[in-house]
Amino acid sequence: MFVQNNVSLAPHTSLQLGGEAKYFISIKTIEDLRYALEFCKKENLPFFILGGGSNTIFRDSGFPGVIFKMQIPGIRCLDSNNEYTIFQVGAGVIWDHFVEFTIKQGLAGIECLSGIPGSVGASPIQNIGAYGQEVKDSILAVECMNPFGEIISITNQNCQFRYRNSEFKSGIYKDYIVISVTFQLSKEAAPCLRYPELQNLWDASNSENFNNGKSNLESRIQQMEIVRNMVIQLRKKKSMVLDENDPNTRSAGSFFTNPILSDVDTEKFLQVAKKHGFENPPIYTESPGYKKLSAAWLIENSGIQKGTKYPGGVGISDKHCLGLINIEGTTSALLAMAESVRQRVFETFFVRLEMEPVVRP
Repeated sequence: MFVQNNVSLAPHTSLQLGGEAKYFISIKTIEDLRYALEFCKKENLPFFILGGGSNTIFRDSGFPGVIFKMQIPGIRCLDSNNEYTIFQVGAGVIWDHFVEFTIKQGLAGIECLSGIPGSVGASPIQNIGAYGQEVKDSILAVECMNPFGEIISITNQNCQFRYRNSEFKSGIYKDYIVISVTFQLSKEAAPCLRYPELQNLWDASNSENFNNGKSNLESRIQQMEIVRNMVIQLRKKKSMVLDENDPNTRSAGSFFTNPILSDVDTEKFLQVAKKHGFENPPIYTESPGYKKLSAAWLIENSGIQKGTKYPGGVGISDKHCLGLINIEGTTSALLAMAESVRQRVFETFFVRLEMEPVVRP
């Protein structure tokens, strides 16, 4: 295995920001991972697991330890019957490549997560979700290596998945390294159309009548592909699909999570919103006793417009106000902009926004 020195981290992130890592190791096998952990122990250095770099922000000073670039490959079918197929997928597999692979087999469960950048190994950490689906609903287990080099399998229930969070992100498994993820995907479930904008596109496409003499499997694959293309179309409109020709994609995707408030705090928010002239802000039921607000709505209605430029070569995406972009700036400028946005929202609605990407170190 090759250990690189003083590697620039900017090319390894979607924001294209960050200084140098002291050491950089590509992890392609379990043996590579064990070696890398031993290297860190020997040199007494911290490490950080890097997947696709779409949800990670490195500071301008870089990372003073070892970056493990996760590249473990492989999609292996463990079981398949008339109802479902189970795959074990290497942590280094590109997430959208896996989604496309399952769509071509007519499998349902992650179709609305099409176009999301990053790797499979990162998907359970923040419980990625979009357009009415969350990855937690398809994960059976997550195979990990603990800091002592032992491999264990963690069941879905023990992952404690919640909105953009899990035990891997902020709980008892945050020091564990994801090696592979096992998914169960359906051969029977209809495409997920919970998201109103997606349902409207589906209705307009007349997709229910696309059989045209095709077999049930052929028709199902076609319908799943239609949903995938619709999702990618929606994401492209918001510059949420990586495209080197679109400067708005030099971002970390949605920079803030949608706030989750108790029913009591939701009532307080509604009173504040009403004072500002907003009678019916978007509110969604998250779980019993809790509601979810729209971070994008809060930002826009606090007076921050799409396309706003901030000092230091950073700004708000022209396409979506949750996209905080790097124009020709620095991490320090980006984080200063993020804090400015958070402060504006709090001063207007008394709601605190939380960042979705992880800042390291």
